[in-house]
Amino acid sequence: MDNYSEAEKQIMDCLLSYTRGIDRLDPDAITAAFHPGALLEGYQPDVFTPIEDFALPVVERLKKRYSSTQHRLSNTKIDFTEEGAIAESYVLAYHVQPANEDTPERLWTFSGRYIDYFENRNNEWRIAQRFLRADWTRIETIDEKMPNKFIAGARDKSDPVYGQISN
Repeated sequence: MDNYSEAEKQIMDCLLSYTRGIDRLDPDAITAAFHPGALLEGYQPDVFTPIEDFALPVVERLKKRYSSTQHRLSNTKIDFTEEGAIAESYVLAYHVQPANEDTPERLWTFSGRYIDYFENRNNEWRIAQRFLRADWTRIETIDEKMPNKFIAGARDKSDPVYGQISN
């Protein structure tokens, strides 16, 4: 197996661990994508946030504000450098905000890119620095839904992806 193939696999696993962690509200899966001390920029204006200060607060905010989220990655390009690797991934993120007495149910959509600087430390490729960049956003009222004939995913470790299958 060549080193680039293994590195690319580890890098893709990190990217997907992050999206699973965000959508399943799993701070451990989020932090598993990053080296300790990794910095995130673009989630708040002009602030670099250490991953250790990001994962749990973002999970709590998402849990409180949205009934469901889904982050999809595409068009991932990985370029290796002397220092590590740079990965650019397009992200399309859906956030369902439940209705309340003042507002109807809404769908918040974010389209942008993750630009990740990866480093190989102790034979583990992980994100050392992330830049989030927005391309467009949209907020829509959810007026109509499909008939609910599907089993909903869980936003915690009771989801089948964690190996806990229940009827």
